[in-house]
Amino acid sequence: MTALNKQALRSKSRAASAGEWIKESGDGWEAICSSDNQANGNFIIAHFEGPDAEANREFSQAANPDTVLALLDALEAAEKRIAELEARKVNLPAACADDEYFIDGVFQALRYERDVERAIRAAGIGVKGE
Repeated sequence: MTALNKQALRSKSRAASAGEWIKESGDGWEAICSSDNQANGNFIIAHFEGPDAEANREFSQAANPDTVLALLDALEAAEKRIAELEARKVNLPAACADDEYFIDGVFQALRYERDVERAIRAAGIGVKGE
């Protein structure tokens, strides 16, 4: 879903009838109405008939403007968190021939792995096997 689509959905949700959407029914039909008398209170928002009327009404009732706005907020928060996580950088130790990772010309892999693990933890990233 693009940012433009999300903004359009947010705008349409804000413009729709406010308040809780409640069930109305009659002989063989179901509908939902807004409970907000300042918006569209007691007027039918959607009318449902047929074998799937109850399921369709329940879905539409649950997918009301407040729910859609809450879902959009959660989606945007998740997208922001993902961007923050993807932007993290880990400064790994460099292994040079004349540093502590070499003893008598032999690379000390366990020392290097220990320092890499410390750098990863310092960046706030969990390490499996703890």
